[in-house]
Amino acid sequence: MLNLVTWVAVLAMTAACGVTGGTNTAPAESELSGKTIAFVGDSICYGTNYHGGYAKLIGEDEGMSVTNAGLGGATVARGVKWTADSDGVRPNIIDMTEGLDGEFDYIIAEGGVNDFWNHAPLGELTDGFEGDFDDTTYAGALETIFSDIRALHPESKAGYVIIHDPFTYDAEEGFAPFYEMTKAACDKWGVPYLDLYAVNNRTVGVNVRDAEQKKKYFSAGDNPDGDGCHPNEEGYRQIYVGPMTEWLKTL
Repeated sequence: MLNLVTWVAVLAMTAACGVTGGTNTAPAESELSGKTIAFVGDSICYGTNYHGGYAKLIGEDEGMSVTNAGLGGATVARGVKWTADSDGVRPNIIDMTEGLDGEFDYIIAEGGVNDFWNHAPLGELTDGFEGDFDDTTYAGALETIFSDIRALHPESKAGYVIIHDPFTYDAEEGFAPFYEMTKAACDKWGVPYLDLYAVNNRTVGVNVRDAEQKKKYFSAGDNPDGDGCHPNEEGYRQIYVGPMTEWLKTL
């Protein structure tokens, strides 16, 4: 039988080694920790109802160095007006991409809903990978973004996020061509995409047509019922952060 002195020695050694029930419970460092990532996109990227959006949350959770160049109202195509009768044009995701300064492990683009809502020309994909793309069309602008990333940041891993289903009114039918064009452009350029539009309300379990869910995930101080488009912090975590984090690890 061990005497009292021996038991005290054993307990001291156990405490010094940090052993608790034989299991090391220290959290493992994320494989994304220390990586640099740049995001370009619209208000969902920028974070209208939670400043910094998914970019801020992923950076904090995973220990990444984040550049968020997203802007509210931004479009993929160039020259899209704020409204049909206005003179001003919306911010443009091509300009954000070309303005990125520095080296990044990842460059992630997101957008399209403002192009659809404001009737940007859809356009067509070209046959090649060089030459002038018509960046006043949605297709040509996507090609410009992917071409710019390849040329300006050849060491970066590119990706594209197709946003959740934001349609709180009967508008889906007109969105389908933009949705399909996004996937086709990504496939052509070999850019991996995360399709949150397809999995919405099936995988992440958020239905923007349900008033209670819309209030829970999209409410803000000036809009307590939520708009179904701009997530609050809980909405970002439910819809974006988890799926995007796991997807980034596959790039």
